[in-house]
Amino acid sequence: MALSVFGWCLFAYLIAAIPMGVVVGYLRGVDIRQLGSGNIGATNASRVLGAKWGLVVFVLDVLKAYLPVRMAMESSLGDLPDAPSALAWVGLAATLGHIFPVYLGFRGGKGVACALGVFSALLPLAGLLAAVIYVQTLALTRVSAIGSLTAVNAAALHILITDAPPAYKGLVVAIAALIWVRHRGNLRELARSRKASS
Repeated sequence: MALSVFGWCLFAYLIAAIPMGVVVGYLRGVDIRQLGSGNIGATNASRVLGAKWGLVVFVLDVLKAYLPVRMAMESSLGDLPDAPSALAWVGLAATLGHIFPVYLGFRGGKGVACALGVFSALLPLAGLLAAVIYVQTLALTRVSAIGSLTAVNAAALHILITDAPPAYKGLVVAIAALIWVRHRGNLRELARSRKASS
């Protein structure tokens, strides 16, 4: 069983580590790591490549986490007595793959789109809630970082207060913590902007 869980975790990590923003950028003749914020995610892809290609990167980033987790759920892993724990490890591995991709020297994105893919695979309602909250907050604030953090908080709260398996609750806390840490630069920048405008 341990080998099976490890194999799925490795598979999820390697798939989710594929830097879709970099791949799409190269196909468009641009290295997005050298432009904008330098981040490989959809927000910077939108800045550098335009909204249409940013959306393409976002969808690919969601799918590269969703598909391995969903495939693991449909495999014999999903039939294990403690399947939620095994699947939570696979979901965490997918998220870590995007944030710390082996293909880019472990310097990756912030994990928001991949988190959405993981949540949507394991608990679709949490994924839907996160997507709706992100779009609503982005429309109100025009700041992607605020939308991302609000969305992950909403998904985390939903999972924590429902009867989701304890393993999923641990997973969402770990992912939320990772995303907050990855956004610390954005938070400092927002704080400076607010201080300058006050």
